[in-house]
Amino acid sequence: MSITPALSPAMSAGDLIFLSGQLAFGADGIMVAPDDVARQTEQVLANLGRVLASLGLDLSDVVKTTVWLTDTADFPAFNAAYAASFGTHRPARSTVRADLMLPGARVEIDAVAKRR
Repeated sequence: MSITPALSPAMSAGDLIFLSGQLAFGADGIMVAPDDVARQTEQVLANLGRVLASLGLDLSDVVKTTVWLTDTADFPAFNAAYAASFGTHRPARSTVRADLMLPGARVEIDAVAKRR
């Protein structure tokens, strides 16, 4: 059975853009690296970057993220990959441990961006 999520990739509210949570799906629709949270984090942020780019924005426009990790032991590897993707930009962030809806998903990230 296939389930189509009832969501939009992004919604605007004034100058703010709210991006739905992204998982580590590659362009082929397959979950990447089920055993590698760093690689999944890179893919999730690349997916967020594509949604932002479709709106004329990029990761430097992100002001807040919420991160869900399935394993607290993954935090150091996640944090290193996250920091590398954002560079010197440091949006506000909340990070929690939670079960995710799809098997193999180790990280999910949603974001709020602000138009320039």
